[in-house]
Amino acid sequence: MPGALVLLLAGTWLLSGALVAGTDPLIVAVGRTAVCCAVLTAVAASSAAGRADLRRAAARPATMWLLGLLGFAGYAAGTLLAIPRIGTSLTNLVVALMPCVSVAVGAVFFGERSGPRKATGAILACAAAAGYAALGADAGDMDGEGLLMVVAATSAFAVYGFLYRERLAGLPPLAVLPVLLAAATCLLLPMALPALIAHPPTPAATGGVVVLGAALYAPAYLVQHRLILLRGPVFTAAVQLAVPFTVRLGDWALNTAPAPSVTELLLLAVCCGGIALVTVHPQDRLATAE
Repeated sequence: MPGALVLLLAGTWLLSGALVAGTDPLIVAVGRTAVCCAVLTAVAASSAAGRADLRRAAARPATMWLLGLLGFAGYAAGTLLAIPRIGTSLTNLVVALMPCVSVAVGAVFFGERSGPRKATGAILACAAAAGYAALGADAGDMDGEGLLMVVAATSAFAVYGFLYRERLAGLPPLAVLPVLLAAATCLLLPMALPALIAHPPTPAATGGVVVLGAALYAPAYLVQHRLILLRGPVFTAAVQLAVPFTVRLGDWALNTAPAPSVTELLLLAVCCGGIALVTVHPQDRLATAE
């Protein structure tokens, strides 16, 4: 499951980056959210049990609006609006701090103690991922508002992970996600409407947004939220640090980029080591050996 999440999220970054190069980021954000919502709603509503779960989720409007803002509308708008201002590398650098932010948020606001092993792993993995992002960063990309946007988005998603697990653990992700995404679509649409009217997306961009929402984000969100419920927000955030390295190795495999440098490979090794400290525990290895 963690490997599937990494591959799916790597795909979302690649396609999102290509789309925002020629389409307003808010159009991409609202489009992918609406398409993902429609796909997951159709799947959930295809069974009587799914429809019952959807009604249970919709019966918690305050929670749904809050989480829709923090985890979807706020995060999507913040990261996508930051990319044109500070570039993909700097945006990824800030997002790479998610595990450390999650450790801090969990300790301060939710009484969750990660322990020295997990905290050390989160710091190592974040440092390696941030170092990797810094390799492609351009000092000319520095923009205060852009940095503030992505910092706010990252912090909002860290809080979202704990609130989601705390308040909605009794409902399956397939029932919760359509309602959250519907709320996020309603929040994003007013922000994107001026751009939609002034510069509507081309047919090619529209097709790309449909693929992004239906084929990549829908399964990615399901796997991501399943992991949050099973292993927690810090575990899930740590796993996601492998995404930028996966994109880099994929570019090399497809001959769209040169082979990774020694520095990149070293950072990958450190990042993997940090992720292992967060995600693999001695008792897990003992259970496997038995």
